[in-house]
Amino acid sequence: MLTLSGQLINIFESPKGVKDDKEYGGQDKIQILGEVVLQNGESRNDLITLTTHDKGLFEDLKGQTIRVPVSVFANGKSITYFIPKGSKPTAA
Repeated sequence: MLTLSGQLINIFESPKGVKDDKEYGGQDKIQILGEVVLQNGESRNDLITLTTHDKGLFEDLKGQTIRVPVSVFANGKSITYFIPKGSKPTAA
């Protein structure tokens, strides 16, 4: 498991809808702005959106620098991050 660290920028619910008679959306999401170090030693800021099972854990941390455990899997050519169930954020 990895730890993602950055500033908690936003907390929101993804839009709900119906497509092909199937409901989608409605998940709680958070957005963390973090610094990614590049191979040449420079860095860039990246906004990472994660689904959370309990947005209440994040409400009081909005605007603060936090740490949250994440797991990663490859999805085609991109990497997808997710918060494992039961994981809790901490203020950094």
